[in-house]
Amino acid sequence: MKRFLQFTILLAIAASATAASPPPSAPVRPVVDDYFSTKVTDNYRYFEDLKNPEVQKWMKAQADYTRTTLDALPGYPKLLKRIDELDSSEPAQVSGVQIVAGRYYSLRVPADAQSPKLYVRDGIKGEDKLVIDPEKIPGNDKSHFTIHWFRPSPDGRLVAYAISAGGSETDMVLHVFDVTSSKDLPESADRLDQDISAPFWLPDSRSFFYSRDQKSPAGTSAAKQRENKQVYLHVIGRSFDEDSSVFGRGVNANIALTPVEFSEIATAPNSHYAVTYISPGSDEHLRVYTAPLSAIRKGNVKWRPIAASYDDRYIAGDDSDNPVIALTGDTLYWLSRKNAPRGEILKLDLSRTDSKPQVAVAQGELPISAVYSGRGAIYWRVNDTGANSLHRLRLAKDAQPETLILPYPGDVADVSADGASDAATVFLSSYLRSPAYMDVDGQTGKLTDDGLQPAGPYDKPDDLAVDEVRVKSWDGTLVPMSIVHKKGIKLDGSNTAMITGYGAYGISVTPFYVPGMRSWYDHAQIFAFAHVRGGGELGEAWHKAGFQQTKANTWKDFIACAQYLVNHKYTRSSKLFAWAQSAGGILIGRALEERPDLFAVVVDRVPLSDTLRFETTANGPDEVPEFGSVNDPEGFRMLYAMSSYAHVRDGVKYPPVLIYAGANDQRVAAWVPAKFAARLQAATTSGKPVLLRVDYDAGHTGFDATRAQVASNTADMIAFALWWTGDPEFQPK
Repeated sequence: MKRFLQFTILLAIAASATAASPPPSAPVRPVVDDYFSTKVTDNYRYFEDLKNPEVQKWMKAQADYTRTTLDALPGYPKLLKRIDELDSSEPAQVSGVQIVAGRYYSLRVPADAQSPKLYVRDGIKGEDKLVIDPEKIPGNDKSHFTIHWFRPSPDGRLVAYAISAGGSETDMVLHVFDVTSSKDLPESADRLDQDISAPFWLPDSRSFFYSRDQKSPAGTSAAKQRENKQVYLHVIGRSFDEDSSVFGRGVNANIALTPVEFSEIATAPNSHYAVTYISPGSDEHLRVYTAPLSAIRKGNVKWRPIAASYDDRYIAGDDSDNPVIALTGDTLYWLSRKNAPRGEILKLDLSRTDSKPQVAVAQGELPISAVYSGRGAIYWRVNDTGANSLHRLRLAKDAQPETLILPYPGDVADVSADGASDAATVFLSSYLRSPAYMDVDGQTGKLTDDGLQPAGPYDKPDDLAVDEVRVKSWDGTLVPMSIVHKKGIKLDGSNTAMITGYGAYGISVTPFYVPGMRSWYDHAQIFAFAHVRGGGELGEAWHKAGFQQTKANTWKDFIACAQYLVNHKYTRSSKLFAWAQSAGGILIGRALEERPDLFAVVVDRVPLSDTLRFETTANGPDEVPEFGSVNDPEGFRMLYAMSSYAHVRDGVKYPPVLIYAGANDQRVAAWVPAKFAARLQAATTSGKPVLLRVDYDAGHTGFDATRAQVASNTADMIAFALWWTGDPEFQPK
């Protein structure tokens, strides 16, 4: 608290000073590319070398000016303090629950901590015991360390986990923690990146499967470094560099992989089989094979195809970055859309070589988006405009599917089930209350708050309501929008409103509320969520309607939703604040360019704004399945239409824009938002600022950010929005 008060005093001093002059514009050095006879000029190609001292100096000057400008807003210190109070009001922020043999592991950020720590409790009512504390790692005071993922061994004695500094997702290091001695084992592995998820243990609790990048010569590009990943079998007690590859490109003669495909091998605690998943990148479809664990150990494995082609439409879930493992005993369950556009759940008995897939859960009227398994049941969620219903099928003779009754409407973000018992917990979020974990009664299926996420004083606001509407888009399509607002507001156009959207990868914009959001409602009235095409709110067809050739629907839907708020007098243009992030940068950037008059202020966080050059980045090849490639004419046309950077027009009166960049971002390299900021600064004639905010201790969209970073990110965005929507507390002196 003392450090926080010192910080607010410094902000107060800054607020009393005159803001510094804007730094000089970036020099224009045109490079002309010829894409299939279409010439495109890139004025800031040299930004792509982030080691260039000139680029570093420009970005640092931009970051300093943005910091000075925002800190000088009169209401900023009070806002930041309020956000800190709200975030600290929760006894703990809990995520990532895993149940292993009756033990509940979770990542928890206590009220007095900055980063998630790993805890375990024996049974749902047990006391949480600290296992791993990243804040105790030497050097954490210079660049914060974060646990990215973890997986306990079946016997609970060991925990495999990955950690990195500064929010980086390419400098992760895999460690194995001995719970008994409270120390890391001597062996560790580097060359992990964002595609690689937690290892899967074998039943012996002494070995696990894990994925790793190959060693690359010095000077290898970031994209090339991530090619040809391999899956290894590690045995506790030996060096990771001694491990042999058991799956990957060139390892299995009958399974061909491209350099950019990556894979992992998954296990389940009560199964004799392993399942390998092959992903092409951002596409949610997978290729899938299975084999007995004993054969993999012996090295004479012959993988059995479950889905040998992506056309088999084996679906991991909403997002292939986090495949849902639905293996229980010797039966594999999966979500398929091959013969059912809205999804059906198939099952296969792996113990019989002559077995055929059978339908376990038939297609319904609404799309199935994920399937999970435990020892005695499978669970699946069904989408309805971002919110979910939850269903269960107990694995007993003559059992029938059940619909589990959620205590309130919301998003089923995760189901964690124990492979050794009937224990299961559901992570549920809502527009009107903070996320909570719900225990599932093994017999009745009743959901009750299990106390894993302790309640805080601001978790259940009683002054908010939700309007669910359908907005007619440019082509007549009805687009869902959720409008959260203060109760009793007058629809007279006087309210300040925030609107956000995403529209990519088939990922849904789902209900969420956290106490820190009260800082927005303290000053404004409305927060709208546009469920645009390209997302998964209404199934795969909704995704494909905002995909590649149809991508323009994504930002046109967003424009229609923003216009709806104005037309129905929720707000007016001079009070309308729009923001998005990451792949949502396509949506927000193109909406800004097509309708600069519609928005009072725009925030664009780590945006994928230069789609024509994105393929050269570390993450670029993974995005080809979603957006296309510049290496063919049709791909170029699609990516050119999506490019916010390419469509900035000189002489346009753009609204004020705040653009975020993370120095350690490997999903959207920092030069991508930096180029967009430079181009907008040079083009706009409105006299309103285009600010570039650079966090030098952060990665992508605040992933793995500290509590202080989250508070700062939120305060900057809200303060900037309130400044340009006319809030008296935020007008510069």
